[in-house]
Amino acid sequence: MSALPQIADELKQRDRERWLACLYAAAPARPALVALFGLDAELAHVVASTTEPLLGEIKLAWWRDRLIELDTQPAPAQPLLQALQARALPRLSGADLATLEDGWLARLGGNAGDGTAQLFGLAARLLGGDPDEGTYLGQLLAVAERSPNRTSVLLRPLRALVELAVRDAAHRTAGRPPEPRGTLARQAMMFKVVALGR
Repeated sequence: MSALPQIADELKQRDRERWLACLYAAAPARPALVALFGLDAELAHVVASTTEPLLGEIKLAWWRDRLIELDTQPAPAQPLLQALQARALPRLSGADLATLEDGWLARLGGNAGDGTAQLFGLAARLLGGDPDEGTYLGQLLAVAERSPNRTSVLLRPLRALVELAVRDAAHRTAGRPPEPRGTLARQAMMFKVVALGR
């Protein structure tokens, strides 16, 4: 039995807006995108819940090693790894997925490392879009900057996340409190971006 519904539920709890972006993705790519965003959410959880940096490094290294092993052997009895192997590996390699660990390791060490560009490049490949465009969108998300260009139809769910980051930055700049994630207003903004491309 697939663990994908459980992974989707965990993603929904951890990052409702990325979960919504998955729902806007083309149906064939949706399961792989859920697994990819689930992996990123799991790595984020490792960093956020670690009180001892060395233990965090060990946990991240475990994930990196298991992801690389997906290229040469069956996934262990870990639902997320099994979902990634079944859903994402046709378009990505385990080594590709393991690159996400670098950004989270940098954050664990207190550096300003951001793996969002890498994550969005991988997501673009899963969605069947241009990986360079995905990487560009990830860079925009990291700095909360709006692009004047339209986004290709396949990558509009990623663009919606960028627009929410821009909205959050505008709230911070204006001294307003942050909006709760996943509100109807934010969902409406995501729908508009997915429908219109900006």
